[in-house]
Amino acid sequence: MRLLIIYLRTSMKTNWKSVLLYIIRIVELVITGAAGGAASGWIG
Repeated sequence: MRLLIIYLRTSMKTNWKSVLLYIIRIVELVITGAAGGAASGWIG
């Protein structure tokens, strides 16, 4: 986690748009993963 924060700090200065897309992608994965886990939990 600390490494990610350091990476974001250095990247923010240069290319914040790609960092923003990267964060959105992670959030999407977390949401879909949580939804998938909940769905499989309800089915099973």
